[in-house]
Amino acid sequence: MAMKKRKRWTRKQKRLLFIWGMLALPLLQWLIFFVYVNLDSILMSFQTMNYKTGAMEWTLNNYKRFFYEWNALPQIGNAVKNSLLAGLNNLVLILISLVLSYFFYKKIPGRGFFRVVHFLPSIISVVIYTMVFKFMFDTSVGPINVILQRLGVNAANLPGWFGDTKLAFPLVLLYCLWVGTGYNILILGAAMENLPEDVMEYSRLEGVSRTRELFQIVVPMIWPTLAVAILGSVTTVFTLFIQVDLLTEGGPGGASQTIAYLVNGLIKGANADLEWGAAMGLCFTIAAAPCIVVIKKLLDKIGEHFGC
Repeated sequence: MAMKKRKRWTRKQKRLLFIWGMLALPLLQWLIFFVYVNLDSILMSFQTMNYKTGAMEWTLNNYKRFFYEWNALPQIGNAVKNSLLAGLNNLVLILISLVLSYFFYKKIPGRGFFRVVHFLPSIISVVIYTMVFKFMFDTSVGPINVILQRLGVNAANLPGWFGDTKLAFPLVLLYCLWVGTGYNILILGAAMENLPEDVMEYSRLEGVSRTRELFQIVVPMIWPTLAVAILGSVTTVFTLFIQVDLLTEGGPGGASQTIAYLVNGLIKGANADLEWGAAMGLCFTIAAAPCIVVIKKLLDKIGEHFGC
């Protein structure tokens, strides 16, 4: 009886098996945690509980409620305002990171020390840094108030910081500036390290000022990296949550809520309303998508102008 020949895998088959084996887990995660979750959220947004029958009904009530409460409830408008301020704050953060990266690139004295100081918040747990930052502004034992008192400020006139409706969210923005520079400095600094030495040497020989060199030579050459950072700051408008949750929990009186925090609050807790939260999240997503596309197109146009 002739022995059956063992089937041999060809090189192409082995290559395909390896590729699909590596892609299987990420693809499965994408299908479950992105496609399924988002599809389920979209379907959920069109459902409303009928408390008479105890069954879910397919309606547009959640969307009607969104547009009604936009005018009726101040927290939605306040959350949108805070989120827009967070996006502008991130643009300021990128500008600060750009300038710092440039000075580190120019090998200023002590740049190694300052680079470590700025990068530390990016590698230490966000929970630790929020605790430190919150303690600094503690009205009872925080060092900020202690310093102000020693400078002659009356204890009765000391700010309430996180307990003040006018100061709570600005402090969140200040925290974002404090901890956000490290990552951007790392990315922008790496882009600057790859700049052509001959171009930078020619700039130095021509006596170009540092301000002009940064904005007319360096920025155009690192524009693809800078554009990604700017686009990321735009998405912050719709995603800023963890900083608010850890520092203020949306308070006082909802003064520091953002879009992401507001939606998250609707789907958590004993009074969670998943359908209403899903509808609100989808409405903000529909509003965000064209904005991000337009800004991406604008950044691409600027890149074309720079020859990127």
